Amino acid sequence: MTKRGTYTSVIANAPVYLIIFLVLISIPLAAQFPLRLSPNHRYLVDSGQQPFLIKEFSAWGLIQALSEADESAFLDSIKLRGFNTILVSVISNATSQMGGNPPYWQGISPFQIEWDFSTPNEIYFQHVDRFLAMTREKGFLVLLVPCYLGYFTDGSQGWWDEVRSANNSPDKMRTYGEFLGRRYRESSNIVWVAGGDNDAKDQDEPYMQALISGIRSADDQHLWTGHFDNTSGTFWSTDNPRYRSIMELDGLYVWKEISLGDRGPHYRAELEQYGKGKMIFQLDMSYEHDVPHYADNEDPRWMRRKMYDGLLSGCAGTSFSSGTLDNQCYWFKNWKPLMNTPGMELANNCFKLFDALPWQNLIPDTSDQVLLNGRGTFGQLDFACSAKTIDGSYYVVYIPSGRTMYFNLSAISGKTIRMHWYNPRTGVFMFIGRVGKDPHFGVVTPDTDDWLLVFDANPDWQIPD
Repeated sequence: MTKRGTYTSVIANAPVYLIIFLVLISIPLAAQFPLRLSPNHRYLVDSGQQPFLIKEFSAWGLIQALSEADESAFLDSIKLRGFNTILVSVISNATSQMGGNPPYWQGISPFQIEWDFSTPNEIYFQHVDRFLAMTREKGFLVLLVPCYLGYFTDGSQGWWDEVRSANNSPDKMRTYGEFLGRRYRESSNIVWVAGGDNDAKDQDEPYMQALISGIRSADDQHLWTGHFDNTSGTFWSTDNPRYRSIMELDGLYVWKEISLGDRGPHYRAELEQYGKGKMIFQLDMSYEHDVPHYADNEDPRWMRRKMYDGLLSGCAGTSFSSGTLDNQCYWFKNWKPLMNTPGMELANNCFKLFDALPWQNLIPDTSDQVLLNGRGTFGQLDFACSAKTIDGSYYVVYIPSGRTMYFNLSAISGKTIRMHWYNPRTGVFMFIGRVGKDPHFGVVTPDTDDWLLVFDANPDWQIPD
């Protein structure tokens, strides 16, 4: 027997007060900073012990490029679209990319003496102070890069060549680190990020080690992750042996999925890393329509697959940055038109689903105990990733393409189990029906596109509108 769902509106005939209630409960509560690792070190929790799913926007040049009024407007805009985290540089020197005449903010240099990192400019960092206070008030976690080194092959978009200049030294980098550590140790909403498209090895290592040592000497409160050179195979924060010991959050950064080689696709790398026991998350992933214009950033289905596969393969967060072929948001040259791109809707639909689920209890499942047949071949892009909650009350499958799948729900708790399709393109749930623990039944996707199938045995679960 196969079952095919038809759409039903959960609240179409509900009274107004109930609709308002359902909308309110679908909005995640603002985090109570600071965040800490959960007891099992799988995800972040706030000071009220509420799980925090990282929904990150890569906003590299934000501190340097925009006025404070525009910074506030940008944060408000992405918050409305479900984001709760930003990846941003304290100082930006990407003259070939960023708006606002980097490294200056409103004409103000971050340093009193050019490329002497031991001479921070108080006026510039008062702006950084206000920015971080603004993000905290708006409920954002900030993945904060103290010095984005950049690709060593391109001196126009990072600090590596300025760091090496005659005006600077490792001792001066340590002074800069101590300054940052003292200044921001009480900023409750930051995670420090080492590197920045660079493994910080060889000639650059003494500078990065000194910077990190300086920060940590004054600030032992904040967690660390790392963003390194994925083109050299350093995909995970812990892949870099020089800084592995301080990487408490293991972030995945892959520009082109093909570069993972035998470690890919993404879900394979994520499942392998999940097995090591640290918190993992997608640190810096899909850039809509950005170079080199591979399917990773051009094909919406490809981007959806990366997000959903990751969150069903142990990741405690995902990331995105919007753009068009001639305008990337992280440049901050013309960001406002990029708040309503197809990719922004794609990301918001993903957040909508996982905000409604007890995602922190999902355990990746690659077995054939529940999903008997139709998953596909492990290691192929078309493989269907799935996860089950610890108590067996939810089972979620991302199906990359249309197919028939066969299930055995005996491992799902509860006598009656609801089934819904979730359309990742529209953010709409489609009720299929209720089933018992039928040992063997089939489900056919509504069409040939990608879908999610959600089983739940929780009578109190409210399906978001």
